Amino acid sequence: MIAIQRNSVEIPAILKEGSDKLKKELAAAIAYYADPANTKAFKFKVYSNPEVKETLIKMSDGKCAYCESDILVTYVGDIEHFRPKGEIEELKETKNSKPGYYWLAADWDNLLLSCRNCNQKSKQATTTEAELKSMGKMNQFPLFDEAKRVRSLEGDFNEEEKVRLLLNPCIENPEEYFKYNIKSGVIQAKIQEEFPKQRATTSVKVFGLQRVPLVHARAKKAVHILKQMTRVERRYKDLLRAIDDEDDDITERQEELDWEIEELHSFLDEKEEYLGMARQMIGQFMQKNFQVDITAA
Repeated sequence: MIAIQRNSVEIPAILKEGSDKLKKELAAAIAYYADPANTKAFKFKVYSNPEVKETLIKMSDGKCAYCESDILVTYVGDIEHFRPKGEIEELKETKNSKPGYYWLAADWDNLLLSCRNCNQKSKQATTTEAELKSMGKMNQFPLFDEAKRVRSLEGDFNEEEKVRLLLNPCIENPEEYFKYNIKSGVIQAKIQEEFPKQRATTSVKVFGLQRVPLVHARAKKAVHILKQMTRVERRYKDLLRAIDDEDDDITERQEELDWEIEELHSFLDEKEEYLGMARQMIGQFMQKNFQVDITAA
């Protein structure tokens, strides 16, 4: 899971403030939910405009905003509502689970691109539990303090944001919250303070980031990165030997090393899957061996 820059793309025209379709749909939804007799979900259409998904795909480089998997190879991707619009699953035991944050149904800042496994409910196994369990975000939006939840259009999100337990990749930098076991592909909380740690562990659970196929895919990517690191180390040793022996092929050895480092850095391309793990691995490797900070501008 990595940070996503929402301002890297232009807001779809249909979602811009002042859009006639946006204003009409919001007014209709407000009127609909004002009547307690309306218990079925309002049918929103504006957010499903093709331009919206196209822009979300561009914003996230075609990857799931949560698990970083390349979606488009096998699926068209879901338009995911970070704050669920129809129902809030945590409140199902009460009479107030519906509606959700319906007024954010077509709010650009509430939309992300997600894969089916992170967004929809399905039976899956995790690395810690072989028994299949239902996972996927769907209508979940847990808070550290339920009393701070906003339930109306007039509500103030300032206090709710302070107790939000799901990481928003367009607001937080998930790399500050997670670390990866490169041998197993398991994602773990990086920090130990109570609230940040709970935010990390809750996000892993709700998005299903420990599901077995995903963990195996990360582990496989880690193996490829480790192999390329080995090639870099070999070429570096070749260069040092050439320098010590004052060989005539120092330039050639340097070129070979540069090429292998360039190949290693290809794992850091924004379009690559599991970039968070790659940055952790390559960042540590380059710092240790070459005193290079890959995060430096």
